[in-house]
Amino acid sequence: MRLKDHVTIKIESIAFGGHGVGRINNFVVFIPFAAPDDELEVEIVELKKKFARGRILKISKPSPLRDVPLCSYYENCGGCCYQHLNYEHQLKIKKKQVQEAFQKIGKMAIPPVLEVIAAPEAYHYRGKAQCHAAKAAAGWKLGFLDMSGGKIVDIERCEIMEETINDKIRELRKNPKLLSLESNLTIWSGPQGDGLENRDLIKRTVKGKEFLVPHGGFFQANLYLTDRLVDAVCRLVMPEKINTIVDAYCGSGLFSIFLSPYARNVVGIETGEQAVQFAQMNAESQGVRNTKFICGEVESVLPQEFASGADKIDLLVLDPPRSGCDGAVLKAITTLRPQKVIYISCNPATQARDIKYLRECGYDLLSLLPLDMFPQTEHIEVIGHLSLR
Repeated sequence: MRLKDHVTIKIESIAFGGHGVGRINNFVVFIPFAAPDDELEVEIVELKKKFARGRILKISKPSPLRDVPLCSYYENCGGCCYQHLNYEHQLKIKKKQVQEAFQKIGKMAIPPVLEVIAAPEAYHYRGKAQCHAAKAAAGWKLGFLDMSGGKIVDIERCEIMEETINDKIRELRKNPKLLSLESNLTIWSGPQGDGLENRDLIKRTVKGKEFLVPHGGFFQANLYLTDRLVDAVCRLVMPEKINTIVDAYCGSGLFSIFLSPYARNVVGIETGEQAVQFAQMNAESQGVRNTKFICGEVESVLPQEFASGADKIDLLVLDPPRSGCDGAVLKAITTLRPQKVIYISCNPATQARDIKYLRECGYDLLSLLPLDMFPQTEHIEVIGHLSLR
């Protein structure tokens, strides 16, 4: 096989990241926007020692698992990679990919992966967009990065965004002054003033409780599944009343506040000073009095606050960024030895890596619950539940 060869191939499966997997004489070829059981004519566009990459020239026999993408920018915009697959099969793919991450990276023969909780809405579910803007010859480009990550795809609307975000994108196009302020634009769903003009705070509602979030801060993006995420985390704690819960990477206090009825004390840790202020405001506005929020790095705060052993951690909640936990955080956990750990992640690969370390240091992994917070994309949220042996 050589570069630019045209080959016929049948797709066997979908790899982590969304590319179809086929073989030519047992040599693996990755092909974007392919579906299992597709029969394709493909051009080889990249050739490595152990694999190749191809692009579809013709779908000779389409898979019955195919669906019609809703988005007119699909296969150009880099935001989605599963719109060509029916939603039920997307869930099967994601469950398998969580299993494979914990088998290959986490070194578990049979990972305890539960059935994926589906999103109530497969489109128009995102409450936050990170757009890119750039001056072009004909005016301004406004949209998302393309498949290569190097160019902006100029868009009128995004089919996974809640509709008020699309309204705001159209308004931005009419206001070049706003576009010229910054190249990366964070747009939140909701009333016009909350998402564009008001640069200080955003309002989100989860299970009837209102949360204030900094405009540049983090909050769960799925408007329709966050309630289920919170329920699933709380279910792992109830009905026992425990002494101390630590909510690491707590953001604006989402899990801290919902877990507060199950503990005497809840301590949230977050690096963003504004997020900590908002977490305190959220707790006060909802009458929650057993929470404390600390601004600092998790790897520093954990040993500083709890190394004396006077206030032992009974439950540690981790919700780190996609990169996972720093090695110093994992070391602090194994030193402090909380009885239970709930590890929430949108990246099964780094989650599997970190949980492998915790398992080697005395923890059992009891369950992995995937929630499809990101339909049409390769991403999946997973709640890991661990207990000290």
